[in-house]
Amino acid sequence: MKEVPVTIFVPVKNAQDTIKNCIDSLLKQTYKNRKIIVIDNMSSDKTYEILKKYGKRIKLLRMEGPVPKLHNYVLDNADTEFIAYTNADCVADKNWLKNLMKGFTSKDIVATAGYCATPKGLNKFQELIGLELESRFKKFPKYISRAPDMNLCVRTEAARKVRFDERFIWSWETDFGYRLTKIGKMKYVPEAIVYHYHRPNPKSFFRQQMKNAMMTPLIYWNHFDKIKGDHISTGSMALTLLLFYLVVFSAVLSLFFNFFLPIYAVLLFIFLFYIMFQIILVARKPSDYFPLTTIYLIRTLAWSVGIPKGLWMFIKNKWYKS
Repeated sequence: MKEVPVTIFVPVKNAQDTIKNCIDSLLKQTYKNRKIIVIDNMSSDKTYEILKKYGKRIKLLRMEGPVPKLHNYVLDNADTEFIAYTNADCVADKNWLKNLMKGFTSKDIVATAGYCATPKGLNKFQELIGLELESRFKKFPKYISRAPDMNLCVRTEAARKVRFDERFIWSWETDFGYRLTKIGKMKYVPEAIVYHYHRPNPKSFFRQQMKNAMMTPLIYWNHFDKIKGDHISTGSMALTLLLFYLVVFSAVLSLFFNFFLPIYAVLLFIFLFYIMFQIILVARKPSDYFPLTTIYLIRTLAWSVGIPKGLWMFIKNKWYKS
């Protein structure tokens, strides 16, 4: 099959530890008819200096602003029929792009997305984040409504119709995917693999999850039909968060009213039991239980903090009027 030209786009900021592995993997793709555009979002570490060493093998730009602004710049200036996306903390399998392109088997498919795996050599915390994440990717249906922009390919013409919403400081690909799949299908191609370097410690993982949560009010304001969950943000995750809110609420009330003390105890038991039930389904061995519990609790706490912060940002910026 003849290879049509594809633009690969990588936005990057302060990724000196991973950017070389990322770009090297893109240069080794078995799909040869591609060009690589990298936009450095004003890195303050050595990222830009590392990228300059690639010379004419990549097109390197610098631009300040939210990541959706960078995405829209590429959409406006790309001269290829397809654009593939990955992130600076990812390493692409050598057949990644070839497999993504194989997924465009009909005109109504406007995007393809692949599997996000965990590279070897990471610490235990990163491995277990990957274990939980991959448990969801393994259950993706053939056609999906969105995908992370670390492993995504789109028809340029279709993507230009929806563009990226520059209000999003995080989770921009969620809103983009929901709007894109209103005009066509997004096909899941698990053979197209990228390896993602997950957050290395509880603090960075908390911040990542909190930022995702902060965008939730805007996402569901625009896409209320998705509030029930999807293949990535599952219903079990939403139920865990709801139970956590009920535990906190009943704990506060129990400080003032003894009547709520047994209610708090029951809710706490249900919450912990439900988390353990999810962990048993994901864990490879019993020694994973405790660290996985930590990851689930951090994620739930981050979302419980992020959603109120996002709601305040939503109201403050009057996004409900747009």
